[in-house]
Amino acid sequence: MGRKGRKPLGAAHVEHLNGTRLAKRRLEMILKTIRGEITVGEACHALSICESRFHALRNQWLQDSLELLEPRPTGRPRQLPEAPSTEEVAALESEIERLRQELMVAEVRQEVARVMPHVVHDTAWKKKRPAYRRRAH
Repeated sequence: MGRKGRKPLGAAHVEHLNGTRLAKRRLEMILKTIRGEITVGEACHALSICESRFHALRNQWLQDSLELLEPRPTGRPRQLPEAPSTEEVAALESEIERLRQELMVAEVRQEVARVMPHVVHDTAWKKKRPAYRRRAH
């Protein structure tokens, strides 16, 4: 009983890839030697290169392919927030200083109100309501 489905393309997959004709030819020869369709010598003759260059190309291609198949973290890469500019840092530092001074003033007011309640008027701390007026019908 034979295989069902499409016949495997093998090295013919290379035709559909983006790249130069030379790069495609090299990849096709590497795949054919790995599959055992041709010998390394035949591939070298077809590419007009020596065997040591062919082995170097094949090993580099295999190494690059292996690195592409290494597991990677899922999702988008984490992006670090941009460092604030020196102007933003200066503005924030001045805002911090202003807020510290306001806090100090509020703490002093609170202490004065605790120690000398007769100095602080209750009406100054409460929100005044507008007077209620009846409308004439």
